[in-house]
Amino acid sequence: MSVPSNGRRAVVFAAALIGLSAASAQQPAIPQLAFDVVSIKPNLSGSPGRFSISPSGRIEWPNTTLRELLDLAYMRFPFDPREIAGGPSWINSDRFTVIATTDQPLQPRPDGLPSDLIAMLRTLVEDRFQVSVHNEQREASIYRLVHARSDERTGAGLHSVPDACAEAMKEFIGSRPPRLERVGPPPCSFGGPTGRLIGTGVTMTMFGNVLSGYVGRTVVDQTGLTGSFDIELMFDPASAAKASPGAPPGPPPTDDTMPSIFTALQEQLGLRLESTRGPVDVLVIDRAERPTAN
Repeated sequence: MSVPSNGRRAVVFAAALIGLSAASAQQPAIPQLAFDVVSIKPNLSGSPGRFSISPSGRIEWPNTTLRELLDLAYMRFPFDPREIAGGPSWINSDRFTVIATTDQPLQPRPDGLPSDLIAMLRTLVEDRFQVSVHNEQREASIYRLVHARSDERTGAGLHSVPDACAEAMKEFIGSRPPRLERVGPPPCSFGGPTGRLIGTGVTMTMFGNVLSGYVGRTVVDQTGLTGSFDIELMFDPASAAKASPGAPPGPPPTDDTMPSIFTALQEQLGLRLESTRGPVDVLVIDRAERPTAN
């Protein structure tokens, strides 16, 4: 699940389904699966669409681009911020309505990644869009997410909570009935208006992955904090603009009443971003073709 590069839209795990870790090679493998029936048609309506999945196994991506499908099809772990490069320009502009069905119960991995759904989508883009890709390791400017205090005390915006990510994902993909007593955002999700990032029941690795989209570089969690957390971060939205490689940490804030995202991390969470360089895994598109509508 990739995050928009400017980091200004609400980010929810389900929303990212229509939308780096040095240990990525150790992630569990994605199984080889396929949808039973697939329909792909051009969408010229301009109307916004929203990913949906029904208990009957009907899955819809209305008004989506191939780029958005690729973000999910090659995801390795929740909120994967991996860069995608190459391919024809239309993968970012041509929009499609994709409807697929499956009789197979969908299951997530223990970390909440909807691996069965991802496997089916990968088969879909490779068969119907003739997609072929390869991975490259590129040296780039990155951030290490570390403690801001020598005593490693965290801030008021960071609270430890029970881990419920996998259970929430089972509910989302229909393999388990929803818990009616739940109030508020589900675990394993991010959201919030502009200038406010709210994480519910997320790991620090997930937080680093989402933070990457707000600061314009890959963020690698090196806090050593384990388990799940509720997170709330409030900051000047102007400070979250995408930075160019090698740039200093963000532009100066334009709202004197709110701190920059870098200052907010320290004051509200007790964490900071340390600039360094390191390998970044890039997914390079070698080939993609427009599908025949059906």
